[in-house]
Amino acid sequence: MKDFQQIDTGGDIFKQIFKLTVIPILVHDMEMNIMNANDSAVEQFGFSRNELLNMSILDLHVVEELGHSNEVLKKMEHEMKLSVETSFQRKDGSIFIAEATPCRFMLRDIPLVHVFIQDITQRKQEQKQLQEINSALENEIAKVKRYSKEIILKNKELEDFSYVAAHDLKAPITNLSLIMDMINTDTITDQLRIELFGQLEKSIVQLQKTVFSLNDVINFKTTLKDKKIRLQFDEIFSEIKEGINEKLNKAEAIINVDFSECPEIDYPSLHLKSIMQNLLTNAVKYKDPDKALKIEVKTTMHNKRVCLKVKDNGLGFDSEKYKEKVFGLFKRLHNHVEGAGVGMYIVKSIIDTHGGKIEVTSKPKKGAMFNVYLNNETI
Repeated sequence: MKDFQQIDTGGDIFKQIFKLTVIPILVHDMEMNIMNANDSAVEQFGFSRNELLNMSILDLHVVEELGHSNEVLKKMEHEMKLSVETSFQRKDGSIFIAEATPCRFMLRDIPLVHVFIQDITQRKQEQKQLQEINSALENEIAKVKRYSKEIILKNKELEDFSYVAAHDLKAPITNLSLIMDMINTDTITDQLRIELFGQLEKSIVQLQKTVFSLNDVINFKTTLKDKKIRLQFDEIFSEIKEGINEKLNKAEAIINVDFSECPEIDYPSLHLKSIMQNLLTNAVKYKDPDKALKIEVKTTMHNKRVCLKVKDNGLGFDSEKYKEKVFGLFKRLHNHVEGAGVGMYIVKSIIDTHGGKIEVTSKPKKGAMFNVYLNNETI
């Protein structure tokens, strides 16, 4: 108990508490003349007790607070207690912000005001800093929102342009193709012209594939906000398998399926079908001609995320070298088979939209394994 202030039990206990309390206290009359001050008030203001007793409360206020101080005094004529925020000036000229709590009481027939003064300068400075930080943050958020709107608008303009460009190109490309079909190359005898017509025909076919693929991508973009529904993996797989059954039979594919660990998911139907179909058709498309094609399809759970695994024993590729290229638009790793390089781009776009990710492990002549984490949510 040695750290406690000692009170003389033989003296006036309340006077001693007034004198020793850590909260600065001033007592003044209704003319603002200071009648008493405790030790903490002496320390806070820097004046001696005698100096304070010869001063008015108004002498301690900054000039800007004098009017406010008079208003508080008038209120104290009708109120027993108030709580106000004000500013005081110390003897050395420094200013501090205070929360003052004046309480009115009667001493005999004389009204007096007893004022608790709590220095809140640091708190106000911290509040000001916090307000400045919040204001700066709000300004940055407003900027981000503005930039986001601009980006959305620009993206919309680009999408509209892409749609119009790709759509408007379809008709002339189709017409060119029809015209080429109508030309009877048998009547052309000049070898150079025959070669030129052959090159022209190849260019038109390639251009037609590109334009139609662009339309596929643009049409797919319109489905990114499709609603999720509860889907059964086995049902989706059966539907996809039936649609590409001819290709699977031609490739003599052996497919092992296991959806037991995770049989269902909430996902847009078109998106799940697109992912599964692209992965299966890729396995068929890039089968190793020297091996019987084997495909494994299964679902697992990883940290409450649904993972669709598709593994094959096809041609494969160097995934360390080409893992980014495989998901690029119009990017192809094998040119000996038909394709536009759009399928895996669409798969990646779908997965990104749902907060998922796709990983691929592959080596040349060793097949490929795709791990598709379909989303970042629980099923």
